[in-house]
Amino acid sequence: MLDALSAHGYSVTLCENPETAGQLSPATVFHAGLLYIENDTPDALPAVERLIVASDFEWVALIDPQRSTHPSVRHALGKLFHSVHTPDDLPGLHCLLLHIVRRHAIAAIAMKHSSLQVAGKKMISRAPCMRRVIEQIQVVAGVDAPVFITGESGTGKELAARAVHELSARAKAPFIAVNCGAIPPNLIQSELFGYEKGAFTDAYSRRMGKIEAASSGTLFLDEISELPYDLQANFLRFIESGSISRLGSHRETPIDVRIIAASNRDVSLLAEEGRFRHDLFYRLNVLEIRMPPLRERKQDLETLVELFFERFKQYRPPGLVGISPQAMRLLHEHDWPGNVRELMNTVCRAMLMSDTPYIEAADLPIGKPDRPRRPATLEEIRQQAERTTIVNALKRSRHNIARASRELGVSRVTLYRLMDKYDIQRLDERP
Repeated sequence: MLDALSAHGYSVTLCENPETAGQLSPATVFHAGLLYIENDTPDALPAVERLIVASDFEWVALIDPQRSTHPSVRHALGKLFHSVHTPDDLPGLHCLLLHIVRRHAIAAIAMKHSSLQVAGKKMISRAPCMRRVIEQIQVVAGVDAPVFITGESGTGKELAARAVHELSARAKAPFIAVNCGAIPPNLIQSELFGYEKGAFTDAYSRRMGKIEAASSGTLFLDEISELPYDLQANFLRFIESGSISRLGSHRETPIDVRIIAASNRDVSLLAEEGRFRHDLFYRLNVLEIRMPPLRERKQDLETLVELFFERFKQYRPPGLVGISPQAMRLLHEHDWPGNVRELMNTVCRAMLMSDTPYIEAADLPIGKPDRPRRPATLEEIRQQAERTTIVNALKRSRHNIARASRELGVSRVTLYRLMDKYDIQRLDERP
């Protein structure tokens, strides 16, 4: 690996352990750090944490995805490192390091620009967390590698994906968006890969799939966590080979496409539970962008309200000129579980309902600001703890039902019933 990185033009300093790395001269300038995790014990974590905290650059963990790691190590991977990568994927590692270096170079410029124009819409913010996202988008757009966008529903994941596409060298090629959760499982393979005439009963003619339609451009897979498990192997093969076979055909068709995936669920947790392939997740999660929820960027509320007020001016009654201070205060006190999408719908509806020069608090279709959130009930807490205990027991027993049931002190029939109750996938249901 040392020779390969040097061949790409990197100046590499090799250290045997974190202590040695911590003793390097402070005058030495580094842009990124690589740490190979070769054991699954948490003994070395304090030294690693001291090293990373003392560094003024970002670190990447190199780890074999086939190896299980101690829970403390897994927690540290997400807390301390910029990202996790496989040591045998040198092209992907080169893209990742290039991304880190370019991110530092563009940071000063990006801080001066708090908005992006995307597909006729504007991504705008004054919040530091969102400014970092805009900075990331500008950097990621120049690196032709897979991108994984995380965030709650309504935070603008597809808008971010379109921004990456429009700022990239593929901007003149198609941007094809696919919602994996909106397509029936029995149709998603033909939607993605296409099919030949006669491939199945209703295949009266050949049809191009979404992957082929995005050739030379960008394929955006929204809600990738809903991709059926048995189809994940086919999609992984496409990523690794760069070619597809339509249903009913044995001919390979090469496809050049950039993949951007998104999900509002914790895909790494789904992978731990055996509901999403680890290897596919690592292939998709080369560069990551996290879209912050609206409750973390409430300083943008006034700007966003003005933006929507102008965008939906066709709904604005004559004489409506703005929003009252009382209504704006109510917007600030709301938690916005639906994020920017909820705010947009709220402003649009308030414009339709208002008959005064200003939108008033009574025009806003949101709950009372002083009403506390409903706390979790004892039953909900108990069920969550029970599900977590079962999942952990199945992991320790490598999904051996007899061994897991003995550990939990229940019969195998009871364990199967609880797995069905909590939607925990059985080993025999996985391809």
